[in-house]
Amino acid sequence: MRKIKKQAEKMELTFPDIERKTGVDRVVISDAVVGNTAEMKFDNFLLVVSVLFENMDERKDILNEFISLMKSPLNIRKSLVYYQGVGEFESIDSLIEAHKDNDKLKKYLCVYKFFNMRNKNEKKGQPLIDELDKKSFSMEAECGVLVNMLYNFSMYDIFNIRAMHPYTDKVEKNLSGLVDGFIKELLTLHFKERLAYINLFDDKLDVCRRYAKDILKSNTDIHLIKATSMCCIGESYMLEDQFLSEKWILDSIDYLDKHGVSRDSRKYKAFNTTLNFLYIEFGFNLDKINFDYIDKSELGYYIGLHEDKEKGLEMIYNLVKERGSSPFTDYYIARINEDLEDLGKALIRFERVANYHYAKAVRRTIELLKKKQGEVERV
Repeated sequence: MRKIKKQAEKMELTFPDIERKTGVDRVVISDAVVGNTAEMKFDNFLLVVSVLFENMDERKDILNEFISLMKSPLNIRKSLVYYQGVGEFESIDSLIEAHKDNDKLKKYLCVYKFFNMRNKNEKKGQPLIDELDKKSFSMEAECGVLVNMLYNFSMYDIFNIRAMHPYTDKVEKNLSGLVDGFIKELLTLHFKERLAYINLFDDKLDVCRRYAKDILKSNTDIHLIKATSMCCIGESYMLEDQFLSEKWILDSIDYLDKHGVSRDSRKYKAFNTTLNFLYIEFGFNLDKINFDYIDKSELGYYIGLHEDKEKGLEMIYNLVKERGSSPFTDYYIARINEDLEDLGKALIRFERVANYHYAKAVRRTIELLKKKQGEVERV
């Protein structure tokens, strides 16, 4: 807390000044600085630090130092959900290790351990679902939100959009039972991010954008969720306005960079993959494709559509042998082959998993191909 006092003096800010900027009572700040309270609430500390430290690296360092010294179980739970929201996954591991013997935290740490498997691409999709199914979790409201959110994410990973809905309902029910305001706020933002994507897949684009923009209006600095919301808005414009779609997705990538999110992170790769898909699908700005961050399936799609049909198909076929097929790989193969029958099958597969937004991309291709083949027949 000495660093807080020193920084306030450097900026010539009094405790009343900080109160006016943050809403944190000056007495609360003063008591924390002089040591009259054992530990400041994490959410109050976050507000104060956000005002005193404009440099993101300095702010991150002071927050990490404070979190490393925390003893309050509630504060540690707050810091876990905060780290999840900003993408500090190594820090989550550190907290899990530091407090693994704390009986008051074990049920929460257990869930975050599974979250971090997905965060760091150690396990996701069906392998993670299998691990979750073997475990019994506390169904206390906070754990209930986290566990059902993780199942929701995992269903997304295996393209089973329809299966996300029951877990979404359970998350909403458990959110209403949360007591702490800060934890509820951050988990609600996580939930809104999921709702934005669910409505994207349902092709309810106005609702999707409304949820995403609600997140962007939040005063809480949770840059991973905010960046994801930007990318989601970009995806929502993909079929309507490719240049607006590109702008939003580029903004989401730039937002990650500005906030120090690793370029090796799952989100950074996912956003770039989405942007690459946009370029490949609509055949524009192909020179902007970032081949350092392209999934094998999209690389095969690019090569098959725009360079070498047989080579691209071989790449996707090999990938299907390795990972199994998906609605996307079915679509890529069918489009490269200009096969209307297989495009129809890919469309059915997208609709079966309730991904109606990307099903529209398949419909678009079918209509374009019918038109092309009709013109060839007339010639």
